[in-house]
Amino acid sequence: MGITSVRYYHFRNISDCTIDLDAPDVFLVGENGQGKSNILESIYVLCYGSSFRTRREKHLVRHGEGEASLTGSMRIENEQTLNIRVRLRSSGKEITVNDSPVGDRRDIIRNMPCIVFCHDDIRFVSGSPEDRRWFFNQTLSLYDDPFLDTWRRYVRILKSRNAALRGEQYELLDAYDPQLAEAGKLLQERRTEASIRFSEQFADLYHRISGFENPLTVEYRPSWRAESGDVDSIMRELQERRETDKRLRTTTSGPHRDRFFFMMSGREFTETASTGQLRLVSLVLRVAQSRFFGRHSKRKPLLLLDDVMLELDPLRRARFFQSLPEYDQAIFTFLPDEQFSSLRKRDTLVYTVADGAVYGTSGQDTAGTV
Repeated sequence: MGITSVRYYHFRNISDCTIDLDAPDVFLVGENGQGKSNILESIYVLCYGSSFRTRREKHLVRHGEGEASLTGSMRIENEQTLNIRVRLRSSGKEITVNDSPVGDRRDIIRNMPCIVFCHDDIRFVSGSPEDRRWFFNQTLSLYDDPFLDTWRRYVRILKSRNAALRGEQYELLDAYDPQLAEAGKLLQERRTEASIRFSEQFADLYHRISGFENPLTVEYRPSWRAESGDVDSIMRELQERRETDKRLRTTTSGPHRDRFFFMMSGREFTETASTGQLRLVSLVLRVAQSRFFGRHSKRKPLLLLDDVMLELDPLRRARFFQSLPEYDQAIFTFLPDEQFSSLRKRDTLVYTVADGAVYGTSGQDTAGTV
């Protein structure tokens, strides 16, 4: 299973071409700024219908062009082949699977579970609480449909409640609060359960890859107090905070304010960690996420690894590779002077990427007319 080919039209700086990716391992080799990351981004877009690098989809369209499209073929379970097309225009985005329109992105995210490793992942460690919540929401959403449904419902209720606060329609809060409490309680229950299991796996992986003896764990701290174990107690807490919410014109408690911390020896690790240590934690997070997904879904992911091993010493790089989960396909990017030949297998596809063009090992340009 995996992505077998991608056809490009005006996507970023990639030449209009079709790239054969039908191999368990694909290496994209080139200098920085040549298009390697754009190729990984295109595969992510085909898997999820959105980018991991930008929320402004107009940036995916080549400068000076009015639209772009990606057409990918993927082989999924039971050797079934899906053809996914994403068309990006100023009027909006169109996604089709085997020529049938897709109205909700959740209808494609189960086709090819994809996990990307990139430099920006450091924000999940050193960034805002929102960044950390996003990571753990994604981790659960990869395999837990009820969590995704509940999170969407919670966000809809939260938006309505905040609109009522801004509009001083305080009489509506009595209607919104029970709904918010019920959905939020389910979210916090799922986060509590999952964070315990995730932390155990994360701590073991961090020890194995880093070699450090002191355990590093993930600690989940819900916004609603620990004793808020039922809807009634959550309702009381919302009532207690209502005057604060009115003054600030926003909902100041709930799962959208939950926090995750990286703890070592009783202290928040990120407060004293070096940049190198933070990057290592971000790598381990993604390994833990991919393994966590595999354990709970009984499926193998597609891995996209974007120049993430540059700062690892040889020993930790070897440990990192040994810790990767079983995968259906992995696509790596490397700089030309990186030592990647020892990682190459008999059936690995190796491409050179230069100025948006993709070349095979024979040196021939793979680009063709679209």
